[in-house]
Amino acid sequence: MYIGTEFAIATESFLASRAGYEVYKKGGNAADAVVAASAVLTYTLPHLGGVGGDFLAVVHKGDRAESVLGLGWAPHKIPDRPPRRGIQSAVVPGYIAGLVEFHKRYGALPWGEVIGTALDFMRKATVHPSLAAAIERHRDLLASDPGGRLYLALPLEPGAPYKIEPLLKLWGVLRDNPLLFYDEIARDLEQYGYFELDDFLKYRPEVKPPVFINYDGWVIYEAPPPSLGFVVLLTVKLSQPVKSPFSYARIKNTVAALRKAHWARDAYLHDGEVPVYDILSGGVQLGEADKPEPTPGTTYLAAGDKELTVSAIQSLYYPFGSGFTDLKWGITFNNRASDFTTGLNRPAPRKRPSHTLSAVVMVKEGEAWALGASAGHYRPAIYAQLIQNVIWYGMSPREAILAPRFIWTGGWEVQAEEGWEAGLGVTIVKYPSRMGVAAALRKRNNYIAAVADIRGDGLALGI
Repeated sequence: MYIGTEFAIATESFLASRAGYEVYKKGGNAADAVVAASAVLTYTLPHLGGVGGDFLAVVHKGDRAESVLGLGWAPHKIPDRPPRRGIQSAVVPGYIAGLVEFHKRYGALPWGEVIGTALDFMRKATVHPSLAAAIERHRDLLASDPGGRLYLALPLEPGAPYKIEPLLKLWGVLRDNPLLFYDEIARDLEQYGYFELDDFLKYRPEVKPPVFINYDGWVIYEAPPPSLGFVVLLTVKLSQPVKSPFSYARIKNTVAALRKAHWARDAYLHDGEVPVYDILSGGVQLGEADKPEPTPGTTYLAAGDKELTVSAIQSLYYPFGSGFTDLKWGITFNNRASDFTTGLNRPAPRKRPSHTLSAVVMVKEGEAWALGASAGHYRPAIYAQLIQNVIWYGMSPREAILAPRFIWTGGWEVQAEEGWEAGLGVTIVKYPSRMGVAAALRKRNNYIAAVADIRGDGLALGI
């Protein structure tokens, strides 16, 4: 945990946090720090949040909040039933466009200077334990992809220096002109017979008001559709406070809310008009979902200064995304198209699939928090607990992030880390698990505190 007076940042990579910190020291702000850290994360944790994925941020400044959604859309050749892996499981990456739009709206330093600093840290990168573990765990997937040898060639010893030359080359190009990703670089990607140049040329990120609820004196902001952000808010709103923070009663109470919130997600979430406030206000009769779908492969970061509170997240979706990597540029594509389903969420060209990425900002009487975690479809369960930890139990950032947590796995079944009360349907797992890697930032009384999760390879830094 770090407590400062001007600035703080927390990410899932010690090197990414260092890059953000150095950019701030050069005269940047919290947004510049997020851009630098985000870029480094594509290199230090490329299995989670690479250039071929998506980027999302919720930003609070003054008395208003805004969301930047770099969520990719489907190409013209999207199949009716996209596979879970392979190039046809990908959408056009929204990451670069989203990061550029975020920087344009909030950054203070020139883009080239910010990315140049990030590149300096990439060139000094050492293998993170989670990357080594992911390569070993997904060795068969990488071996089946010609581009996978970029990862299979890396040393698997944590702390060993390494180079992914195509990615360094790519970021060198993007430092000078990031939108070449959607033009000249996109032309190289046509060779795979799936993407067309027009799919990239016409792509734009979205900037929208976040969705929000008022809850116990707090305003809680989340990303709007096609993000599942409203599902997080609905879970919080439907949950009833219980006295003990790690009790079986809290598990049952929260699971009851999750079943209804996930039903609303499955019934309504898509890239279009969603009756969010009707759902949140109780105007829609809710059913109950049977289970969420397990989906790891995300990395979250939070940063703040005296003006900005930034809650950001990026992802390929599954670890190593589609399992398809372009050798020339080192781009590992997402597998977000695999989250298209039927009905409102059926695939179509230039349509975004219903999305698991979301990020929280909470404000109350001059106090502001940013929090989030890797979680996939488990996100509503984990985010609700983080919010409850703060609002119900008055936990500090460190306590809220390091507290044992649980995930809802289906029916009335959960997996819970050691520290939770046992009960029917509760499977206890060792603490700390990889049950979401979280971070949080708190601004209050002229101090800024940030904490990175013990479950990851992260670091909190500040001034």
